[in-house]
Amino acid sequence: MRIDELIMKNFLLNKKETKKAIKEGLVTVDGKIPAKISQNVDSSVQDVIFRGEKVIFYPHKYYMLHKPVQTISANTDKKHETVFDLLENVDKSELYLVGRLDFWTSGLLLITDNGKLGRNMLNPESHVEKIYQVTTKEPLVASDVDKFAQGLSIDGDVLLKPAQLEITGAHHANVKISEGRNRQVRKMFLSTGKLVTELKRIKFGPLDLGEDLAPGQYRELTIKEVESLIPHFN
Repeated sequence: MRIDELIMKNFLLNKKETKKAIKEGLVTVDGKIPAKISQNVDSSVQDVIFRGEKVIFYPHKYYMLHKPVQTISANTDKKHETVFDLLENVDKSELYLVGRLDFWTSGLLLITDNGKLGRNMLNPESHVEKIYQVTTKEPLVASDVDKFAQGLSIDGDVLLKPAQLEITGAHHANVKISEGRNRQVRKMFLSTGKLVTELKRIKFGPLDLGEDLAPGQYRELTIKEVESLIPHFN
């Protein structure tokens, strides 16, 4: 939520009064004066003070979902089950997906109503890292590591940023990327002559899928996990 909106809701100030108070340094976030009145905050994990009084929080919602294969990364779909169909007993009216995974890819999805956070994490300039577990039809070789590190070309002439490939078995690897192009990981492996047969995202920014969340399950982020997202609030 924007800092000016939070102050207006808590103290029944108009926009002009709120803007003046922020500019005069009467509002602090974690002990610092906001750089701008539109600064994005979440007072459930940040200390927001106005004239010496702690601001009551209007918490955002944050969910981690383990997307199973054969589901659509969308709110609704007429033919297939969507990840939003998996969110039971949750008010989904203001929620949206931070990024997408294709139909045959499983793994970590972040779902939130913190729009500024989502836009920032998806901004290419943010360089948010993602890690995927990959299974290939053809065996992987040591030279693949160098090819990924040098930056691969896909779609004919699109040169990708260097990526980190860790081979964990003859047909298994983890790959770390900081871009989010359509079907990028599959195309990267295909450019080296490898067909991806299984693909799972296990990490998105500071968030780690872990082992406890089964495909199709979801949970709220912990306070510690939300705090790890604060650098992406603005």
